Amino acid sequence: MAAPVIGGQLGVVLMGTTDTIMCGKVSTIAQAAVGLGSAIYFLFLIFGMGLYQGITTLVSIADGANEREQSKKYLVAGLWLIIPTTLVINFCIWASSHGLYLLNLPTSIVEETRQYLSILLWGTPGILLFLLFSAFLNGLSKTVPTMVATFIALVANYFFNDILIFGKIGFTAYGFAGSVYATNLSRYLLFLLLLVYFVTNKESRVLLKAKLNYSKVAITQKVCNIGIPIGFQVFIEMFAFTASFITAGWIGEIEVATHQNVLNIASVTFMFVTGISVASNIMIGNGYGAKDKEHIKDAAIASLILMIITEIIFAAIFIFGGNYLLGFYTTDLEILKLGAPLMVIAAAFQLSDGLQNLGLNMLRGIKDVKIPATITLICYWLLMIPLSYVLAITFKLGLQGIWWGFVIGLSLASIFLLKRFYTQLKNIENRW
Repeated sequence: MAAPVIGGQLGVVLMGTTDTIMCGKVSTIAQAAVGLGSAIYFLFLIFGMGLYQGITTLVSIADGANEREQSKKYLVAGLWLIIPTTLVINFCIWASSHGLYLLNLPTSIVEETRQYLSILLWGTPGILLFLLFSAFLNGLSKTVPTMVATFIALVANYFFNDILIFGKIGFTAYGFAGSVYATNLSRYLLFLLLLVYFVTNKESRVLLKAKLNYSKVAITQKVCNIGIPIGFQVFIEMFAFTASFITAGWIGEIEVATHQNVLNIASVTFMFVTGISVASNIMIGNGYGAKDKEHIKDAAIASLILMIITEIIFAAIFIFGGNYLLGFYTTDLEILKLGAPLMVIAAAFQLSDGLQNLGLNMLRGIKDVKIPATITLICYWLLMIPLSYVLAITFKLGLQGIWWGFVIGLSLASIFLLKRFYTQLKNIENRW
């Protein structure tokens, strides 16, 4: 189940990787603006992503309880939430773009970042619709359609970038802005591809025809009760990483680009983490819906073993092949020199980040979302960000200080979250 999720997540991240690499051919400033702009955009989009992850949990529980037709009401609730979610996300991004000058960052980066965000806002409804249908299908254990759609859109995104940035086959060369137009086109293509699958698949059409008597307000509230804490959790996590870009910007312009490159490489491997974690959420949700505690336990153990093995492999790749990976992103010798030691620290980051994400998703499978959000708030904002700042600025460790702060904060989060899942599993066993 995890493999198609990994493929789909990897495709989404590779779209960002494509944008970063293509903009690197324009200028270092453009590449840094894509990094900062993407971080700010996803800081708020991540709330919508978390909201719809709650739908995956609810649908998987309904599926496990053999009430698959009931899942239609969660899809309808998600559609009701598209417009208000788009308005909130876009307003927050617009307001943030106007506050960039207050952060004392280089003017050149701020100006191009604002241009990037002003165009990217128009793609928000498309990506939210894609996330909704993807979350719904994942909850039904249909993880392949999202993967297929993502890789089709990935290929299209490359050609969109090439055509719109450099002005090929008769199109105007938009330069840096062309990459943003390409991103928006790819997002709407993602939604359209999933929509085509949804209306042509026999099982999906059965769900659409199901007539259910329920209160849309009550179901929407139920989705929000699960989705909003998840959205809050992923928001504060992304906000923490966005804050790291600000700290890097205080160190220097070249440091922002270096930080972006290393974090982007880590984001590619994180998609494997996400795939395993989402699969654990779905399988544990199935067990929770069926009230099968042995299924929950087996899924949790299998996910934990798979996560540890995967992260050890990636840690080894980062240690022994870090310079090679960085070479895909840039030929700038200064960035390569700054980034090489970060790749070694990122190897430790892999394991702690993977385990904390797995802990969160296993807890979501049993509808435990509020306390985990509090745990991450404490670990990220009372520990990780202050520690990263102190190590980087006060102790003058630079980018290495930021990344060691990541490792420490995420390690503590993983310990607390996995311990809570163990405690909650014992409570479920006693209750059933």
